[in-house]
Amino acid sequence: MWPYISDYAKDILVETVQPAVNSNLPKALTPFEFITIDLGDTPPRIGGVKVYMEESLKRNEIMMDLDLMLYSDARIKVMLGKIKAGVKEFELRGTLRVLMRPLVPKVPFAGAVTVCFLDSPYINFTLTDVANLLGLPGLQQTLSNVVRDVVNQLIVLPNRLPVQLVDNVDLQRLKYPMPQGVLRIYVISGRKLKVGDKTMVGRGSSDPYCIVRVGAHTFKTVVVKQTLEPNWNEYFEAIVDVARGQSLELEVYDEDQGNKDDELGITSIPIESVYDRAEIDSWVALENVKTGSVHLKLGWFDFSSDPSDFTEADKKALEYRKASGRSMSSGFLYVVVERATNLRRVKQMQEPSSYCHLIVGREAQMTVVKERTQSPTWDSVHHFLVGDPFVDVLQIIVRDCRSEDNLGSCTIPLKQLLTQSAMIISRPFPLKDSGPEGAMIHLHLQLMALVPGTPKKVDSLETSAQLSDVQLESKPEGSPTATSEVKEAPTAEEQPETVLRNRVQPTPSPVHSPGSVSLTPAQTEDNVEPKGRTSSPVPSPNQPSSDQPIARKSPSPNKDTAPEAPLGRIRVTLQYRSTSNVLEVLIQEAENLTGVDKDGLSDPYVKLYLVDRRGAIKSEKKKTRVHKDELNPVFDEFFEFTMDVDEFSSLAVRLDVKNHVGRFTRSGHTHQMGSAQIQLIDLLTAGSVTNWYTLVPTDSLVGGDTESLYSAD
Repeated sequence: MWPYISDYAKDILVETVQPAVNSNLPKALTPFEFITIDLGDTPPRIGGVKVYMEESLKRNEIMMDLDLMLYSDARIKVMLGKIKAGVKEFELRGTLRVLMRPLVPKVPFAGAVTVCFLDSPYINFTLTDVANLLGLPGLQQTLSNVVRDVVNQLIVLPNRLPVQLVDNVDLQRLKYPMPQGVLRIYVISGRKLKVGDKTMVGRGSSDPYCIVRVGAHTFKTVVVKQTLEPNWNEYFEAIVDVARGQSLELEVYDEDQGNKDDELGITSIPIESVYDRAEIDSWVALENVKTGSVHLKLGWFDFSSDPSDFTEADKKALEYRKASGRSMSSGFLYVVVERATNLRRVKQMQEPSSYCHLIVGREAQMTVVKERTQSPTWDSVHHFLVGDPFVDVLQIIVRDCRSEDNLGSCTIPLKQLLTQSAMIISRPFPLKDSGPEGAMIHLHLQLMALVPGTPKKVDSLETSAQLSDVQLESKPEGSPTATSEVKEAPTAEEQPETVLRNRVQPTPSPVHSPGSVSLTPAQTEDNVEPKGRTSSPVPSPNQPSSDQPIARKSPSPNKDTAPEAPLGRIRVTLQYRSTSNVLEVLIQEAENLTGVDKDGLSDPYVKLYLVDRRGAIKSEKKKTRVHKDELNPVFDEFFEFTMDVDEFSSLAVRLDVKNHVGRFTRSGHTHQMGSAQIQLIDLLTAGSVTNWYTLVPTDSLVGGDTESLYSAD
């Protein structure tokens, strides 16, 4: 099938991508033109498929997510102005959402197929020929940025590519459906960031700033000079089409004048976790670096068609304006520019090639151009955030693309919608200065208030079986973002740094491994290069304080019918991410452990690693925190192991529960409290597994006490 898809892709490159690249390139590199397009013989690979079940969808649609990977042997020649360049080693990776909607009772059973990337995909390529020989400074980076922007504009949410399969399907409504809500992002501060600018004297410093991405939306904070503890205090808002599957991506960079900016770490937060909890206020550890975290406050806002909700929405927006010093939104405007009639002719009595320019506040958007007609039909959908509906207006200007003549305009105060049923107006509006014939433009307008989301209810069994908890980091005393509901947190001197990790509450609808789950890697041992950090739970407003027993949110299933376990048992969740070849392990809790100290208690922790069939260690060793004087510890800590799916049949996860012993105790060695070994073969069919595992004597497992061969602890 790839040769036929390749031909279709060539048409898209010439008809859609080429004009878009031309409009984004600097004038010195235009016109841009494809000379030769050969997409090669290597088709894309699908690394994993998630199909969403009927319970979470409308009855007339099928939705699936594909982990798409393209390592192409494409041979493409382009012209950049007078520069001839070749493109090779093209690489693309991302999660592609495929929506078949509406379902129809005839072949092919779907009226249309809509595809889009949930987040901006990874794109990389190499320039060849003259462009490579000249070594033009910045050409590779400029072209990479333009290609990424064009892909975002065409096929990254909220943009979609619809393909019509049967007649009488409204493609525009499929391409731009009603969004799900608005994500408000508060980038507060950073701490212990990586040193980007090393100096001969002193510790060195950085000039950090953040890039925030939500689908095709990109935001940038200011640069804070010469600090590893920056305070940004910046707000952003993003319209979110689909919460499930999308992630907020945050990248921290050190600005280097005249050089490429250094990366100080990245992180990703599933938007679904914010949607489920309505608000998250947290420190998020940065990945790919040994140190650094960013303080984020994320809020979810739903849409309401009740005009009275604007009172509360305006109040909430005012609070944000006072806190941030910049205007925040209280509403959302959905605009469909349907068509225009009786547009006047332009110079030499030619029919106009018209487009619409839409403006709300500081945001401007445009429709496509409709060539040579006085009655163009656009059916163009647009989304705007509204600051104050009592003040803001929608301004529409119709222009001819060749002469840029004004063909007419109209101004619509948004307060008109507040008095309409469901705040909807769908009718023609007269265009001013449109000529003696009186041109009209047909619009569909819908105004909605932004109301704070509410935490979603989750079934108790579902909660206990899935990765549901969000761990809140304790904030320093006097933190401006701490609420009165949270008890006074210990200062940095009183306890080690703990970092919040947001873990998504996966919806049970997908067939396997629902949605992209952001799991937190934990610390490796001191003698092993760490791949992540441990997340340590601290009390949240919904949890008991640290000096009280921590109660689980829901009882663990089958607890009463558990088999005899004289050494106790441990509850673990395993999940494999095929896109990144990562096995994710959540150590949840243990119960009925044996007391080995004189007081009848223990100081347990769990050490975990991968072993082969002979019990030989095949990975770095990782461990949880120690829980003092506890026989029923609640760990709730995440770990990651990099491995290929081909290794599932030969490797297992080994868990050793141990009693912590101080370095200067008389015994001199750690007491083994029991072990468990989990075969990975079940993950091939289940995707995610949550179970209680009975602890057995360590010596009874294949390989016995492998730890003693490598370390005393």
